[in-house]
Amino acid sequence: MRLIVRTVLVKVKAGFLIGVLLAGVQPAHAADLVVFSAAALKGALEKLPEQYFAASGDHVRLIYGTAGQVHDRAVSGEAFDLVIVPPTPLANLVERHLVLEGSEKDLARVRLGMAVKTGTAVPSIGDDQAFAQVLLDAPSIGMADPATGATSGIYLAKLIDRLGIGDRVDAKIKYYAEGQTAMEAMARGEVSVGLGQISEIKPVHGVTLVGPIPEDLQLKTTYAVGIGANSGSPALAKKLLSYLTGPAVQASLKANGFDAVSQAN
Repeated sequence: MRLIVRTVLVKVKAGFLIGVLLAGVQPAHAADLVVFSAAALKGALEKLPEQYFAASGDHVRLIYGTAGQVHDRAVSGEAFDLVIVPPTPLANLVERHLVLEGSEKDLARVRLGMAVKTGTAVPSIGDDQAFAQVLLDAPSIGMADPATGATSGIYLAKLIDRLGIGDRVDAKIKYYAEGQTAMEAMARGEVSVGLGQISEIKPVHGVTLVGPIPEDLQLKTTYAVGIGANSGSPALAKKLLSYLTGPAVQASLKANGFDAVSQAN
């Protein structure tokens, strides 16, 4: 009986020691990092949480919205470690002492494009007149709602008026929460033509990128990242920021329609 008890105690101690050793090899720095991001990067960052966890042991939670919604979420006092928006709203967050001054880095730049449902005829939009004519001929047009603070929606609404066709196309424009949501609606057949950032077009199955809109009508939007001033893990947030500007994420950004930008800043 004493031999049995002794054997059991040895096994218990051994199990305890193994547990301690296993605990010791777990990443001591593991963290849950929250990133507020403009929805234009949703396709490019889709695999970021699993890839970054494999590389660092840290969890990343991405919360998306239009640039305006992301800015407002940060201003409202919600906790975040990194925020990704265009430079102007990012600069405003720095001024409000919500993003650490000097932590800002440009990630990538994206252009506006036109898309149609896959399988339908691809129109020509090589110049301003051809682009405007496609909008005039389209039975319906999908794009991000300017009222949500969407960068593309705000610009495109003004561009349509600038082209002098607003009174003829406004009634057939259908607005969606985000540019990618508009593309997904087009894939379902809800609209015949989609306008938005190319990064919101390329990840969507069932739609075909016609191409960038004419160069003199373009909006080239840069997206930049900064560290939250109230981050609970600023050192780990800085590490994640470095990963975002590294080759793995930059390759994904390029594959999803973004252009590279200089990291001189």
